[in-house]
Amino acid sequence: MATLPVEYLRTTRLFRERVGDVEIISFEVPVHKYFSRNEIPYLATALEADPRKLENMLSDMRYGRVAVEKLWAYRLDGDLIRESKKVLLPDLAANREVDGEVDELEDAKILKIHVAGVRELVRIFVRRQQGYREVVVYRKPPHPALIRYVAFL
Repeated sequence: MATLPVEYLRTTRLFRERVGDVEIISFEVPVHKYFSRNEIPYLATALEADPRKLENMLSDMRYGRVAVEKLWAYRLDGDLIRESKKVLLPDLAANREVDGEVDELEDAKILKIHVAGVRELVRIFVRRQQGYREVVVYRKPPHPALIRYVAFL
């Protein structure tokens, strides 16, 4: 019996949430291994890659070609053992007023993303290592989270 290849790129649910006085649209991030389609703009921006090319690379992973690996996504205000809360990131395409800044460092860069007037709601740290790049996405409270990727591009 033949097995079907695993789809690593998935469509996840959207949520409306309040951050201060503003309502934003966020999406659920899979905990590890799988990617939400809404994560592609984050990764494409951090890795300075074409979003369509990156989406094709993630789709090709079902054949064993690993380009980007998600190590974990963890919600900082939850208890890892007892409860698993959903990791949420703002949807960059669905929200209005998305802006950002870039800080260049010697061997890394920090992207600060402002969503709907909330300054630095998301920070993306990109660090070059030998043979790969490490990407860490940090989301500020009210739903703080960390997501870690390794990109072999």
